[in-house]
Amino acid sequence: MFAEDTVDRNRSQLGAMRVEMRILLVGKTGREPGYQAWRASLVRAGAAFDAIVGANQGSPLDIIGPDGTVRYQAVILASEGLLDALVDGEQLERAERDAGLRRLNAYAYPGPRYGLTPPTWAGRLDGITARLTARGHELFPYLKGPLPIDRGTWGYLAAADPGQHFETLLLGPGGSSLLGIHCDGAGREQMVQTFDANSTQMHGQLLRQGLLAWLTRDVHVGYQRNYLTVHVDDVLLPNHGWDPTRHATGTRILRMTANDASQAARWSRELGMRLDLACNGAGSQRHALETGAPGDPLLDALLAERDAFGWINHTFEHLDLGEASQAAIEREIERNLSWAAEHGLEFEPGVLITGEHTGLADLTATPPRRENRNLAPALSAQGIRFLACDASRPYPSRSGELDSTPTPAGVPFMTGDTFVIPRYPTALAHDVATPGQLLDRLRHTGGTRAATWPQLVSAEARRIVAKVVGNDPRPHFSHQSNLVTADAGDERSQSSLLSELLDAVVNLYRSLILPSMPIAQPTMAEVGRSLLRLEAWRHAWSTGQVAVFREGKAVTVVNRAGEAVEIPLTGIAIGEDYGGTRSGWIRVDTGTTVFESATPG
Repeated sequence: MFAEDTVDRNRSQLGAMRVEMRILLVGKTGREPGYQAWRASLVRAGAAFDAIVGANQGSPLDIIGPDGTVRYQAVILASEGLLDALVDGEQLERAERDAGLRRLNAYAYPGPRYGLTPPTWAGRLDGITARLTARGHELFPYLKGPLPIDRGTWGYLAAADPGQHFETLLLGPGGSSLLGIHCDGAGREQMVQTFDANSTQMHGQLLRQGLLAWLTRDVHVGYQRNYLTVHVDDVLLPNHGWDPTRHATGTRILRMTANDASQAARWSRELGMRLDLACNGAGSQRHALETGAPGDPLLDALLAERDAFGWINHTFEHLDLGEASQAAIEREIERNLSWAAEHGLEFEPGVLITGEHTGLADLTATPPRRENRNLAPALSAQGIRFLACDASRPYPSRSGELDSTPTPAGVPFMTGDTFVIPRYPTALAHDVATPGQLLDRLRHTGGTRAATWPQLVSAEARRIVAKVVGNDPRPHFSHQSNLVTADAGDERSQSSLLSELLDAVVNLYRSLILPSMPIAQPTMAEVGRSLLRLEAWRHAWSTGQVAVFREGKAVTVVNRAGEAVEIPLTGIAIGEDYGGTRSGWIRVDTGTTVFESATPG
């Protein structure tokens, strides 16, 4: 049996070695779901890490440098049977024993080598809800306890071996151990996970912050927040509604009413969820002209509730800017700014969303459309720092060249000196206000297999929450028609499609996450600045301008960049508390700076 005091004795010696605060991620082919998920997660966090693929690795990797510094504080293995062939075994054992290097086996086949019995079952874990043990609650202090496993997850069910030292953290059916910690007689510790998780699955995203904290003994390079920024496009415009009898967009007009605006504001305040409204001033002017009314009741209601919302320039008339001149693009921006100032609205400075993201290239169009060469200079002339794009589409890596290598969907890019931020579309289309409209539209455009509105809401809420807990600040967007709450002769009455969906998102989030980890809602400019800051930090670290070490309670940052650098740090004594851990982006001047960690070595 394993002696408990071995770990305590070894922990007291961890300050004897200098450890670089860097993580080693290892995959067999690089195509494993766990490898790809962990790589994406570490990138979003701004973690310092090396990712290697066993199939491409030549000579064994040094774990300990020539000066005695341990090069890694943790190892993540996406596949089995890799580490012994890739690293110097003697160095690895010393680092694990004397420096406390920990490893995660991210998808392990149970057996004695991991402190588990052989598996009693293998296959898909669909429908399983795992439970945290008391020790699991300690290591995942932000989780309430139940952890639903997403459909399509493969795994093994096995029990802790009573002859070994194994702490179960996550219980599966029949008392099986889905996640736990195995210690050997020398005090070396490894986390063992017997199920897989890809980049889109919520259970993997929920666990990764706690896994990373355990691997790094609560101190690492990186920053985690759970984000949900929601944009509502086309506010003040009318949208043509979907016709379920013709299975096509019809002539019926969907436009928010004053009551819809008031209800959205009340809902927003009660739920604590801000909506950022992307407005087109021409929509209000057009409504007054078409109705002959002296004003626009919808605009009046929105102005009365202006403090409940964020406000974004969506251009004045929502024109297609694909072929527009520079002067026309600038005029669309300026007219909407003037209209907003006239009515006492403050659009977020330096931010723009063009109508249907036009002006940018569209590789999904037939034929594909290149970016309007007038767009970048118009944005620059108008001081637009941040522009929105569609996260579901790829874009050319060179704006004017359709045949250039595409920038993958969801990846930010530059047009001129403007930073382009991808936004995630929701399942709520621009021409629907009712469940009947939406379901019919999706069925006839191949969008969903959901049979009912509750099924669709549940699936979409899970998809969004997976993004929220994935440390991803990119916004989601819907349309003003999705806030329509009452439509004569139809089934809508008291709530909108968007409010019902976001209610489901927040309820699911709160059923899984404790209040110590609230949802963050950055504005579009704040999202842009955070993505740019992350990009700058990744460049500084990957080019060797900055190195971070830990020795006992001291965290030492060596900045060779020649200028101050912002670094994401978790577990030091400064920063903000989030989910039970202090973290923040810390400005570090050139030279050597020493921080005190918030936890012992």
